[in-house]
Amino acid sequence: MGYRPLDPEILNRLHKLTTLTEGTIRKEISVLRQKYASLPINTVAQIFAVQRGFSVAQKLSKEERAALPNLEISKPLGIERIKKKSKRVIEFVKYETTNRFIAGHVTETNKAYTSGCYTAAFILCRKIIENLLTDIIRRKYPSNKKQNVEIYFDTCKGRTRDFSEILKNLRKRSKDFGPDKVLLERIIQQSDQFRNDANNKAHSWYHLVRNKKELDDTNFQDIIDMIVLLERYH
Repeated sequence: MGYRPLDPEILNRLHKLTTLTEGTIRKEISVLRQKYASLPINTVAQIFAVQRGFSVAQKLSKEERAALPNLEISKPLGIERIKKKSKRVIEFVKYETTNRFIAGHVTETNKAYTSGCYTAAFILCRKIIENLLTDIIRRKYPSNKKQNVEIYFDTCKGRTRDFSEILKNLRKRSKDFGPDKVLLERIIQQSDQFRNDANNKAHSWYHLVRNKKELDDTNFQDIIDMIVLLERYH
């Protein structure tokens, strides 16, 4: 019984599935056929597909499919479609917001912490605190006055002030926060650990956060929770 030549539809499907050129596919099927010389070439094409985690069985004729049951085909040699179990992201920091940019930073911090990228997580924590405090300043001190803008922005140099300057300027104005003065001072005190440390970690090869305990010991969520309290009234 004569068998069909290599079906163009099978060849085209293999090209799409493997991204190999049709010439390369023809060549590899030809090499594989040396092992399965008695089989129809389209059946060999199915073996080629199965070895790469695919199938073209639906394109085979009844006779071509009949040649498959007694074959022992090895496990895929090429692309194997393995579903990786996604790792649950640890919620190291929680901050509820509708602002997608803030939410993005919180998510990235949690992913870095979960993945053991503690230096990156530490620097992101500093960035979150710095910007949340800056937002409070901008709400409390109207930007229509230059001296208010100067609290967080150096107008002469045209850039945002360093975190240490922002904390210093806030500390000077703690009385402006009335009954929340103590709360603000506690936030500043707790944030001090991110002031120079985060700078060193961002600008030096020699400063790394080597384990999660170092990050856990910052009690970062406590700082965030206190900032949330301050945000309610300022």
